[in-house]
Amino acid sequence: MLQFSHDPEVNTLYAYFTELEAGQAVESLEYPAHLLLDAEDLVVGLRLDLDDEVTLAQLELALDGEFGRLDMETGFLRILIPGAESNQHERLEQTAILDLDADEQILGVELALPEGFDPQRLARLAALMVALDEVPQAGEGPVVFGVDEEEEEEETAPDVPDAAEHAPLATFRSGFVALVGKPNVGKSTLLNTLLGQKVTIVSPRAQTTRVPVRGILSRPDAQVVFIDTPGIHQPSHKLGKFMVELAERTLPNADVICFMVDISQPPSQLDRSIAEQVQRARAHKLLLLNKVDIPPRRGTTYLEEYRSLGTWDMEMAISAQRGQGLSSLLDEIVARLPNGQPLYPNEQVTDQSEQQLAAELVREKVLYFIQQEVPHAVAVEVDEWETKEQAIYIRMTINVEKESQKGILIGAGGAMLKRIGSAARRDIERMVDKKVFLELWVKVRENWRDDLGAMGWLGYRMKDWR
Repeated sequence: MLQFSHDPEVNTLYAYFTELEAGQAVESLEYPAHLLLDAEDLVVGLRLDLDDEVTLAQLELALDGEFGRLDMETGFLRILIPGAESNQHERLEQTAILDLDADEQILGVELALPEGFDPQRLARLAALMVALDEVPQAGEGPVVFGVDEEEEEEETAPDVPDAAEHAPLATFRSGFVALVGKPNVGKSTLLNTLLGQKVTIVSPRAQTTRVPVRGILSRPDAQVVFIDTPGIHQPSHKLGKFMVELAERTLPNADVICFMVDISQPPSQLDRSIAEQVQRARAHKLLLLNKVDIPPRRGTTYLEEYRSLGTWDMEMAISAQRGQGLSSLLDEIVARLPNGQPLYPNEQVTDQSEQQLAAELVREKVLYFIQQEVPHAVAVEVDEWETKEQAIYIRMTINVEKESQKGILIGAGGAMLKRIGSAARRDIERMVDKKVFLELWVKVRENWRDDLGAMGWLGYRMKDWR
């Protein structure tokens, strides 16, 4: 099937290849996109410029009909309405967002239309157009995101074993596992996949995680406390130095250290430097070779190069994104934990509060949607959190360092801020299992990443993470 929706408030066009259900889209990809036009400059479809990381299996819904055509040589996926011809195209400035389900099938595409786009140019899509539900507004402020009254309730998380189901304490194991590596090797993705829910944000950008996040996995024979550390890198400001110092502090206290690398790329000098720090620790050391599902550069393998970086208890080939090898990894981790009683209540999955997680979800959407220099200059504060019987009312401030960044974040007519807020609200609702009204403000705090006072005000204090 092929359907479209147009949201003029955020200047966005959606294309669907299947009937969507609440919570069905769990992952996303970004690729360059074009609008396909007819001779009268009307939109008759779209083109996605894909690469070889997208498989035919993922495109099954998009190709299941007369509307989808894939050029295997160029990687161009053309989606064209029935009976239409296109003799020109218009490149979109922002990348398209492809929504994927749990099986990694592409469900649909979100396109950010050009500024000043005339909705009349969508006239030829009218027969396939479905209306978006009205979004109720509430509260005060520049942008407030309400909830569709007809949205289905999200499924609750799977039950975790009760404490009564634990193995006898004499054989029960518990301890801390540090996930370390350079930025953007997949540490946060691994943690979220192991826990079966999001406890730390992810994005294609490096240095997404800023403070250690504890994710707690409880099973009948063990409790594993994972510590997702900020990526160790060469800092260029005081915030970066703070992040690296926090990451390095986790190593001496860990029972197991998982040194995570991207096996599709050769080791960098930073990989070698982090490996040296890991080797100095007393903990058990596992080498995690992530992204085994991605073909390595030059068609060769880098296993021996990573293996030579140190002495390892074990090497594990995994794909954090696809969940490959994670069951075996977890068993190997548990086998190396000391005997001991549970460290946290059985139902607890993270040491982050709902307010902290909600603020991070807003920052995640900034990282996701903004392509310029703004994302790393962003810090999000929760100004108000009011829980009522039917909904939660939240007001947050997104802090940036420059007026120009503020303008980029808000966008023309507030369109970008609306886009960020709408996406964040949906994720927050899944987390709290309740309707959410989210109000966002943007404020300039000049050079806050190099101001210890401002960093402390925004929650980056070393004493809070000792």
